[in-house]
Amino acid sequence: MSTIVLAVSLTGCSGNNTNAAGEEAEQLKTQIAKLQEENKQLTEENNKLKEAAIVVANTSEEEPEKAQSDNANPAGEETKAIVKGQPLVLDGVAEYTVTKTSFTKKIVPSKPGTFYTYYEAKEPDTTYLAITLKVKNLGGSGKGADTFADITVKYDNQYEYRTSSTIENKGGEDFTYTNITSVEPLKYGTLVFFATVPTEVQTSDKPLYADINIEGQSYRYTIR
Repeated sequence: MSTIVLAVSLTGCSGNNTNAAGEEAEQLKTQIAKLQEENKQLTEENNKLKEAAIVVANTSEEEPEKAQSDNANPAGEETKAIVKGQPLVLDGVAEYTVTKTSFTKKIVPSKPGTFYTYYEAKEPDTTYLAITLKVKNLGGSGKGADTFADITVKYDNQYEYRTSSTIENKGGEDFTYTNITSVEPLKYGTLVFFATVPTEVQTSDKPLYADINIEGQSYRYTIR
């Protein structure tokens, strides 16, 4: 803050200098009053500058927070759709077709042999939601069966269920583990993804869909 200070020393005069001294005193009083007014204006301007500086400082603090907030919630890519019975082809990767969706207490191969592996939902008031995904390897080498896709089931837009997977073996007579099975180039594999869900999911008419993650992209399969 700028402050103007004027020190004035007045010396008494006698004789003929009295009038001159009086005039000088009046002039000095006028100058002092003028300087005091200027000092007042400078003080007001200085206060305004301080207020402006505070506003700028506050704005500078808020802007990074806003930018950080914007970056923390970037617009996500729209989820693409996959429809039952319609192949999804990713050139050089694979062809994907949802062929079947069912609620069942017991999952068995499509053509059960004499001996076969099956999966059973034994917990009370639960069932399996099974999604069959037929894949064709369009790559140049064998591809692990467990790397084709991941599926998450969502019920009523809020309840999420992870799935396990298995793959048919021996032409559909049996199941085997996806993590030890490879699908060779241009050959097909029948994967079954299944989640244990409450029976309410089966009997309700609330929204139900599966998000299928393939090569980092999510595809939504609407069940109902």
